[in-house]
Amino acid sequence: MANNKLKIIILCSWGATSSQLAKKVEEAAEKREIEVEVYPGGTGEFKQKASEYDVALLEPQVRHLKKEVTKIGEQYDVPVELVDQRAFALMDGDKVLDQALGMKK
Repeated sequence: MANNKLKIIILCSWGATSSQLAKKVEEAAEKREIEVEVYPGGTGEFKQKASEYDVALLEPQVRHLKKEVTKIGEQYDVPVELVDQRAFALMDGDKVLDQALGMKK
């Protein structure tokens, strides 16, 4: 991890809900003074830029792409998980941040 900043990408189909969730995760990190960069993105974008991230989170509505995205992630040692469904429904930035931090252990 360059300069210890965790780079997280949150993937959805078009980037709309992932923008909202990315903002919540950034706010949660700020409150806890954890340095992260959170990027909203589409799955197509991830194919081109996977190597730039530390972890990738897939929103529930694109869970059918998990296999494909995981394969891409594996090439760059980027763990891929589905966003916790409850955390997603509640747009719970803290919970999603915890999930991302747990993935990078």
